[in-house]
Amino acid sequence: MGKILVLLRYVFLIYSVDINETRRHIHVTHNVAGYKKSCKFWLEPEVSLDENKKGDFTEIELREIRNLIEENKDLILRQLDLFYQSKPVKSIKK
Repeated sequence: MGKILVLLRYVFLIYSVDINETRRHIHVTHNVAGYKKSCKFWLEPEVSLDENKKGDFTEIELREIRNLIEENKDLILRQLDLFYQSKPVKSIKK
């Protein structure tokens, strides 16, 4: 698991098994009182929620996450490029 970005209260992750996925995506987690929420967003061809993996986030949280992804998509893709090239990825906190 690679933590690539922290925005507000959300942690953006990629898992090593995800290298076999054909479409780029990002996992997003948030810990609330010891309970971990998690969801998955596709980054291509456009930013969209994986409806099968939306976790326990509210619709408001999912919109906020989607907006954060869209605003930081270039940065996320650069971080993913490093990960897919097996280069060190340093987590960025904004």
